[in-house]
Amino acid sequence: MRNSVKRYPKKRLGQNFLVDDSVVEDIIRTANLDENETILEIGPGKGILTYALAKRVKRVIALELDMDLCGFLNDHLASFSNVEIIHADALTFDYRGLKDRFRVIANLPYYISVPIIVKLLENKKIIPEMLLMLQKEVANRITSKPGIKDYGSLSIFVQYFSNVETVINVTKDSFRPIPKVASAVVRITPLARPLVEVVNEDLFFRVVKYAFALRRKTLRNSLKALNIPPDRLKDAFRIADVDPLRRGETLSLQEFANLSNSLGTDQK
Repeated sequence: MRNSVKRYPKKRLGQNFLVDDSVVEDIIRTANLDENETILEIGPGKGILTYALAKRVKRVIALELDMDLCGFLNDHLASFSNVEIIHADALTFDYRGLKDRFRVIANLPYYISVPIIVKLLENKKIIPEMLLMLQKEVANRITSKPGIKDYGSLSIFVQYFSNVETVINVTKDSFRPIPKVASAVVRITPLARPLVEVVNEDLFFRVVKYAFALRRKTLRNSLKALNIPPDRLKDAFRIADVDPLRRGETLSLQEFANLSNSLGTDQK
């Protein structure tokens, strides 16, 4: 075992290592693993979850940004021929380069959890499911519904592409060092097709972005940023049956789809 592991954790990499075996057991039970499947893990830390996965599935691929930890993990998991430790950045890794379809099970580094979720959803055709440990606040945001304070553009983005639910709540003392926030494991199941029909996806997400940019503004005011003629915007509200005096946080996924579709397909 390499001495370099004694230097952990590294604050610049947001390292808080999972140390609670009961949480690992909860994740394994929730995952309902198949012995013939491939699991991709992001940020394996000291390998507590990697070890449990390796005993149960055909192949485990673990992406680790920290070269020192890669060395430690290769030593620590040397008895497993089905584990591959890859020194890589999860934000730039070529997921399509992997030969197998795979599920993702990971304790994500909290400071980059949102961009990693976006990256994984961009590769949703090869990822049937994700079980992700997240900061509780982020878990609340991606699972939130209209009218809840955590509901926002991230909620819309994730729920447009997937079904998402919180499956495990995790206390702070399950990690070392103990973080300042609680955590949760969410299950994200990418959809073959979005739940709502959108004519112009780029316009749809622009409408969502501006609707939440200034949360206290009404839609009539916040969507002025789209630079659409006022009469046309007024007609779009009428066609979509959306009150322009409402705020973005009150609109459902379907209502956002209706509104963007009512604006037409030629908006840039």
